[in-house]
Amino acid sequence: MPGQKTEQTQFIAFLENLQDMEVVREAFKVVNIKNIEIIQGGVKEAIALFSHRSSPHYLIIDISKSDLPVSDLSRLAELCELGISVLAIGDKNDVGLYRDLMKLGIFEYLVSPLFPEIITRALKAMVFGEEKGKGSQTKTGKIVAFVGARGGVGSTFLATNFACMMSIEKSRRTVVLDLDLYYGTVSLYFDLRSNVGLDDILENPERMDQLFIERLLIPVNERLFVLSSETPLDEQIKYKIEGFDILLKFLTKNFHYVVIDIPHYSTIITQKVIVNAHIMVLVTDSSLAGLRDSGRLITLFGTEGAGRRIVMVMNKYGVYGKSEVKIPDFEQALNHKINYVIPFDNFYPLDCINQGKSLAGKDMPIAKSIRTIVDDIVGLRPPEEPSGGFFSLFHKKKLI
Repeated sequence: MPGQKTEQTQFIAFLENLQDMEVVREAFKVVNIKNIEIIQGGVKEAIALFSHRSSPHYLIIDISKSDLPVSDLSRLAELCELGISVLAIGDKNDVGLYRDLMKLGIFEYLVSPLFPEIITRALKAMVFGEEKGKGSQTKTGKIVAFVGARGGVGSTFLATNFACMMSIEKSRRTVVLDLDLYYGTVSLYFDLRSNVGLDDILENPERMDQLFIERLLIPVNERLFVLSSETPLDEQIKYKIEGFDILLKFLTKNFHYVVIDIPHYSTIITQKVIVNAHIMVLVTDSSLAGLRDSGRLITLFGTEGAGRRIVMVMNKYGVYGKSEVKIPDFEQALNHKINYVIPFDNFYPLDCINQGKSLAGKDMPIAKSIRTIVDDIVGLRPPEEPSGGFFSLFHKKKLI
């Protein structure tokens, strides 16, 4: 019943203009939407609020005072819950901006000053699905692929600790997929006994439904789950790409972050993940082999743009001493910034896998390093070089 749905609606509107605030307030009354909050402000104020408070089901956000509206809304999206529907308000009647916002998953974009009949119609479409030619856009989870430029650079260590911090420190529902079905170590990092869950899913997509997938997820804590396999070495894996498509569709609807640990070999599945990931965390060391293969993976990932980015991490920095490739030379050869540099640590990575411990909640330097990457990806680190364009939040920072 429409009346019952309206009672449960959670709606917050951030508007810069007092006249727009009044128009929206009256539109809420016309549509009979209750449990609302109208706040004077825009994207900046919304980011500050949702950094320590859950987002609502529906959101109106004013981007008229934002210099980089697409970038700011991307940061805001990382703080919002799954399934949120967002209506953007701005002062520019720009087709290019409209297209970029639609790619982000914004439900609709309206130009200020607002008119009562237009905002009322948009609210009805947003909440009740009326008069909207296309399906409602809602936020889904982000696919974060952790890829090692070569074996042994520490991508699994970073992926598992990243996922733990997301679930424990950021309260985000997170799932980790270990795509190395023969030799994967994700389960060891969580002190879990692996099953054949991912094998079953990839080989039997026709059996897949919500109950089937939930039964195969291994819980680490109330917000963190693992999906992996320990396939016998003498068995042939029979991938079915359609099974992986169905799996990702389910996971991105139910988790804020789908963290995928990609093995150091290429298959049709690993290639698909890299090409379609929202974020690729590319982990390398300072070796010449790391430089070469980082370039190949960047090429495979393709062009960065709205909703797609590469976070470049140089791990174990200093392990090769004088023989390592220096950071400026590495960046120049790649034509890409090293976003984070993590110094070599010969104790904690080994301790994590041997003891089944994580660095979540810890205060040692390497934990702080990973936490800074987490903050970046959830949008809590503001861009340091705004003049650099949409992806100016890329920055090099030595973490010690």
